Amino acid sequence: MPRVPRYLQWSEEACFHLMNRGHNREPVFADDEDRRAFVELVARYRDRVGFRLLHYCLMSNHFHLLVKLPDPRQVSTLMAGLLRAYVHHCHRRHGFVGHRWQGRFKSPAVQCRDYLLSCGRYIERNPLEAGMVVQPWDYDWSSARVHATGAADPLVTESVEYHELASEAQDREERWRSFLLGEDPREQAVRRGDWVIGDDAFRLQVSQARGRPVPRGRGRPRKPSKPGQVQFL
Repeated sequence: MPRVPRYLQWSEEACFHLMNRGHNREPVFADDEDRRAFVELVARYRDRVGFRLLHYCLMSNHFHLLVKLPDPRQVSTLMAGLLRAYVHHCHRRHGFVGHRWQGRFKSPAVQCRDYLLSCGRYIERNPLEAGMVVQPWDYDWSSARVHATGAADPLVTESVEYHELASEAQDREERWRSFLLGEDPREQAVRRGDWVIGDDAFRLQVSQARGRPVPRGRGRPRKPSKPGQVQFL
């Protein structure tokens, strides 16, 4: 029997937090028409590549996409095509010339089991932390409304981890609203910018598959959760 490629040993456990910002931190979305064009491009590449978009947020000078890919090697193809297509949009609409994006995109691998919801929370809180809204689900260009209010958004696929919060949709939405406005002990791990976010075993797997050193964890290690305990709500 042929050996299973090393990347497949961890890819089922992983999603990817894709992000990039404007060159010199300048705005990349001038208005809602630009955001709508970007969303349409995300939908086009989702259908082409076959990924699932779990959480997202479009700010004025950057974006966040949390995606689940059938093959992690598709990250570069997806992002190269998406970013290039949006630059073409800017050329056509604004007569823009030059660099639009600030260097290479970031794509940390995120362990779904323990960190997917924490990463989704971080993404959907962006407008709140920027002082743009009173509640994250008031922002039009993120997935917060889907998870917190049940609003329809064909771009978003609700994750298994989100559905495990509660059996009833109304209860899930209530718990997500509390999570968005409350505290999260895993927030530091998401914020610090490591290229892989997860427990030691997951980080080692990804490191070996990618041929990169395991990033050192910082801060006090959290206590292990008890079976069935939801630690972040």
